[in-house]
Amino acid sequence: MITDIDLSAYELPAETDYLIIGAGHNGLTAGSYLARAGHQVTVVETSPTLGGMTSTNAIMPKAPGHRFNEGAIQATGIYNVSGVTEDLELHKYGLTLIPVDPAHVQLAPDGSSLAIWTDASRTADELRRFSRKDADTWLELANALAPAMDIAVAYMKTHPLRPWSKELGKAILRASAHPKRLAPLIHFATASHTEFLEETFETELPKGALAAMAAFSQMRLDMTAWSMIYLGIVQKVPNAMPIGGTGALPAAIARYLLAHGGTIHPNSPVAEIVLSHGRATAVKLVDGRTVRARKGIISACNPVVTFGELLPEDALDHRLATRAKDIPIRKTHATSLKINVALEGEVSMERHEQWRGDGLDIRKHLVSWHTLEEQDAAWNAVVRGEWPEIVPNSCSMIPSAVDPTQAPQGQSTFWFWSGVIPVTPREPWDDVRDKIGDAVLRDCALYYKGLDSLEIDRRVLGGPDIEERFNAPAGNVYHVDPLITRFGPLKPAPGLGGYSLPIDGLFLSGAGTHPVGGVCALPGKLAAEEALRVEAKRR
Repeated sequence: MITDIDLSAYELPAETDYLIIGAGHNGLTAGSYLARAGHQVTVVETSPTLGGMTSTNAIMPKAPGHRFNEGAIQATGIYNVSGVTEDLELHKYGLTLIPVDPAHVQLAPDGSSLAIWTDASRTADELRRFSRKDADTWLELANALAPAMDIAVAYMKTHPLRPWSKELGKAILRASAHPKRLAPLIHFATASHTEFLEETFETELPKGALAAMAAFSQMRLDMTAWSMIYLGIVQKVPNAMPIGGTGALPAAIARYLLAHGGTIHPNSPVAEIVLSHGRATAVKLVDGRTVRARKGIISACNPVVTFGELLPEDALDHRLATRAKDIPIRKTHATSLKINVALEGEVSMERHEQWRGDGLDIRKHLVSWHTLEEQDAAWNAVVRGEWPEIVPNSCSMIPSAVDPTQAPQGQSTFWFWSGVIPVTPREPWDDVRDKIGDAVLRDCALYYKGLDSLEIDRRVLGGPDIEERFNAPAGNVYHVDPLITRFGPLKPAPGLGGYSLPIDGLFLSGAGTHPVGGVCALPGKLAAEEALRVEAKRR
């Protein structure tokens, strides 16, 4: 846990080799790779705690023994193939990961369910209860995604402007040997999310699951079905739960960094990045202190903050400055709803578990239950700036069922997230917070028996709250809208997507850079590798 790390003894140096802005898991990862290479590293963080959106903290005065994952809930499968755990030997620094399988369970009101397993054949076996056609279709889709995901994952692990690697080459050769396997993905790449699901499956559970697992924008827009590539990822490598909450990951990375001579300084917000003769040479903190960076500065905070608040107005030329101002954070019209609930007992999902009859403890897994039609309607309301009649449950779970250390003995925590509420609502968030929170939790109590009667306290966060807590404009947990036009070298914007910025000595990292948001750590690792490459070239 991060609470056992005492940072009070570390004085902020006047000068360092590399200065990292942001102590989320990507900033700490970047710092650790640089420290491993023998450089002096200093990390500054606005918040009083470390971890950013991977924080796990006690946040409710009425429930001081309950610890909540304030943002993310799991390490993605991409993290598990990133090599970060192995490179930094994080198991020596307190990190224990539990693989999560199934990745998702879709529930129905009648007690039935569908689990999305890493092994696609297990999912297909479950689907045969409802439709033999859907089971065969699922296997066909999984068969098409597998070679495509080998290519995608290999690309994610490389620099977006210099992607070639042996792994990528082998993946392309394997895929090219069986081109017919990829045929089902042709329509997948251009269709709307709703269209693809409606024409592909005849029963509701797979439609609802694939809508909930990866819907990032209005589902009737062309070229939105691509987001179901997430299915390919979870069928390639499972997500994982860190023991101690998601905060255990940045805590382990922080311990590594400190053990290798780095320092971390919370409560140290940056006012500006200082440029001298066109080079980034220092950061000035809000309290007036200045830290010089001899070799480079890596900003791991939101790119909108980096370009719009920390850099001088004339730092970029007109073309790039215009692109930086247009980095999309509201173009999907949606932001996030996050609800944490402290419970004085343990909820039951017995009805659905009895129907399954396989001993699966559904509380331990990400679940949702809204139909494709309900999710589609909610997205249509969001783009109109209206509050959905039904706020879809993108995912929820009982983290303490996986890791009992997150609640007092015999008690539990509830975690809920939806990415389908309006970012610019006609009716302000503060006016509807309680109404939305009550409605959502009433809906959840239909599936989590006892949720309504066991509540000690709750925390309901909308977009404005998430923006304030995590310094994330528009409450955008992805940092950049997850649009098909914002991947690889186009993320966060063309000309700004290769970690190295057109300002000597300044690098960009974090969820707003290649490859993806979420608990991935590759943006931090790859940004550090780029900084080391530039330094070697300079020498």
